[in-house]
Amino acid sequence: MSDSSILGIAQTGMQTGLNGIKKNALNIASKEAMQTQSSLVNDVVEMKMNKYQVLASGKVIETVDETLGSLLDEKA
Repeated sequence: MSDSSILGIAQTGMQTGLNGIKKNALNIASKEAMQTQSSLVNDVVEMKMNKYQVLASGKVIETVDETLGSLLDEKA
């Protein structure tokens, strides 16, 4: 698997997580969420899961960057 495809997968993961956070925030802010506690709890838990998806995807991007930097240093 090439570095560019790994970066693409990581970027997709970040975008998916950010979209999920946005959806969760909108649900939490809505009046309907305040009426049912279970819906509110589910959105808060999903928001945490989305946060960790974004963080994990960021770590993948960071690792690819470090790996490419190491490879370029060795070839120079």
